[in-house]
Amino acid sequence: MQNTSLVHDGITIRLIDTDELLAQAVEDLSKSTELALDLEFDQHRYTYGFNLCLIQLTSGNGICYIIDPFPLKDLQPVYTLLQNENITKIIHHANNDILLLDKLGCNIRAVLDTDVAAKVLNYERSSLAMVLKEEFNKEIDKSQQSSNWNNRPLTEAQLTYAAIDVIYLHKIKDKLVNEVKEQGRYHWLQEENQLLESLTYSEPENPHLKLRNAFRLNFFQQYILKGLFAFRESMARTFNKPASYVINNEALVDLAQDYKTDVHEWLNHTKGIHGGLKKPKNEQLLKQALKHTIEEAKAHNISQDYPENRWIRPQRTPETEARKEELTKVQKAIIAKYGEYASRLIITQSVINEYSQSGKLICLKKYATDIMLETAAEIGVKLPAPSLRAINK
Repeated sequence: MQNTSLVHDGITIRLIDTDELLAQAVEDLSKSTELALDLEFDQHRYTYGFNLCLIQLTSGNGICYIIDPFPLKDLQPVYTLLQNENITKIIHHANNDILLLDKLGCNIRAVLDTDVAAKVLNYERSSLAMVLKEEFNKEIDKSQQSSNWNNRPLTEAQLTYAAIDVIYLHKIKDKLVNEVKEQGRYHWLQEENQLLESLTYSEPENPHLKLRNAFRLNFFQQYILKGLFAFRESMARTFNKPASYVINNEALVDLAQDYKTDVHEWLNHTKGIHGGLKKPKNEQLLKQALKHTIEEAKAHNISQDYPENRWIRPQRTPETEARKEELTKVQKAIIAKYGEYASRLIITQSVINEYSQSGKLICLKKYATDIMLETAAEIGVKLPAPSLRAINK
């Protein structure tokens, strides 16, 4: 569907699929001080990797732009727009969108996350559909939620669904932010949004060890698993399929454990193997990768010993239990004052556990630190000076 204009709930939906149309859209959007934004992406669902499929933007002027990145030569005009600190970007549940933009080289600024605003207001469920239902009594169609956004041409249903994710955000933002300000919690929202802006994308360290049952392998087998994991990633890129579609995780760990097995037999009698991997050429590549990794492991004298269990049971002493009880009392008082769901932004079980074990109060947010100290003082709990540490969430 090319250069199509649809209308939904009085909003014109325009598909942007040429660089000329993109330039016009960015010029229009640049005139606004507030933009509603959402991304559609594929994260190891239908294709390999974490990939941008659509950008939805509206200034609230009656036009929603659906930007298709696939045929466009350069998305930098959009990135420049999103990096403009003078234009607020309204997003609902921004984490993954911000991470993907950072991966693409766009450091978005002036974020206002309406999902966070709902949590600040103690919403039990803060999805876009639930906020629209509770605040505006509006039902939205989510039938395209699992749509394959890589497919082209886009259908009218897909375009409409994509637009729905942004066309109501200005109204939601206005209502929720007003309520947040009325409750005196706007500084919460500001700090949470600043933390979101600091999110950066990075590949996980030693992802092969995060596979189920990888911890049961000895060091030599884990080394084999690392090589097999890299091979699977390479084949996944070749097939443009999620890596787990090429060899499922359980099978990959099993092969690393039983690395002396007959690869041909294993390929043809194991569930969860992509058909393309069974072709003679790719079977040979797998054999070579396995052989090379085994030889490398031997050359490096990798041990056949098993790693010690890294998980250490937290110690329980009168002191640790007393500290846990103290901070749990503070948590209960915060819940009573601010609500169960808003309190999760302030104090978490990990903060309690850290304090219980180390005696250190590690706080990630200034407003949350202030609330914990104030609440502790109110109920007569003496807490140590906290260590304020900003991190990516």
